[in-house]
Amino acid sequence: MRFGAITDIGMRRKINEDSYCIHNEEIFPYAVVADGMGGHQAGEIASRMAVDMIEDYLNKNLNEALDYVEAGETIRQSFISANSIIYNYAKNHYKVMGMGTTATLAMIYQNKIITANVGDSRAYKVSNTDIQQLTRDHSYVQELVMRGEISPEMAKHHPKKNYITRAMGAEDTVKVDISIKPYNGETLVLCSDGLTNFVDDEEILSHVKRKKALQKSAEDLTALANSRGGSDNITIVAFGKGENNNEQ
Repeated sequence: MRFGAITDIGMRRKINEDSYCIHNEEIFPYAVVADGMGGHQAGEIASRMAVDMIEDYLNKNLNEALDYVEAGETIRQSFISANSIIYNYAKNHYKVMGMGTTATLAMIYQNKIITANVGDSRAYKVSNTDIQQLTRDHSYVQELVMRGEISPEMAKHHPKKNYITRAMGAEDTVKVDISIKPYNGETLVLCSDGLTNFVDDEEILSHVKRKKALQKSAEDLTALANSRGGSDNITIVAFGKGENNNEQ
C-alpha cells in the first residue's frame, strides 16, 4: 500500500484545525480527514475527536467476516458514534460550545472503495487519465449547483462557498453519506477545502498521476495552494494499491 500525507497550517491561520489519520493495514486500509470549526481552538478539538473516535470505533468493530455492505454500515455507525461524543462534549464544555467538524473517510475493501462523509472535505479516485469526486459536498453552494441556480464554475467564487450544511457535532444526530464504488488500483485522495478552494480537480490529477511518490504529490499540491493565498489549513492524504506512482 502506497501512502502520502501532509497537514499544513497555511499562510494566514494561527491554528491548524485539520486532523487526519491513516490506517495502513492489509485488510482494511483507510484514511480519515477532518476540518474543524468553532474558534478558540474548538475546531482543532472537534476534528481530532472525530478522527480518533472514528478510528477507535472501527478498530473495535471491523472484522473480516463482514462483507463490503456491512463494512459500509459499520463505518456509518462510527460516524454516528463520533458525532454523539462531540455533540455531548461541546454541550458540557461552554468554551467549545458550537464546535463542529467535517469528516471524510475512504477505505479499500474487497475490491471496493467505501467512502463516508459529512461536510465538504472531499474524497477523489485518481487514475492515470481521470479524476472522479467520490463524495458530495454538504454545502450551500453545492445545493445551488444541484438546483441549477449556479454553475460549478460560479460555485468556486461564490461568497458563501465555505458555508456547510452538515457537520459532525453540530446536532445530536447526523446524516452520513456512504458510497461504494469499484476499486481497480486507483489512487484515493482525501483533502480539506484548503486544497480544493485553490487547486482544481485537473491539477490534482496532474500531480497525482505523475511518476513520483505520493508524499511528494501531497507536498507539491500543498505548496501550490499556499502559493495562491493559502488562507486555510490544508490537509491531503493519498493512498492506493496501484502502480501509477513510484512510491517508496
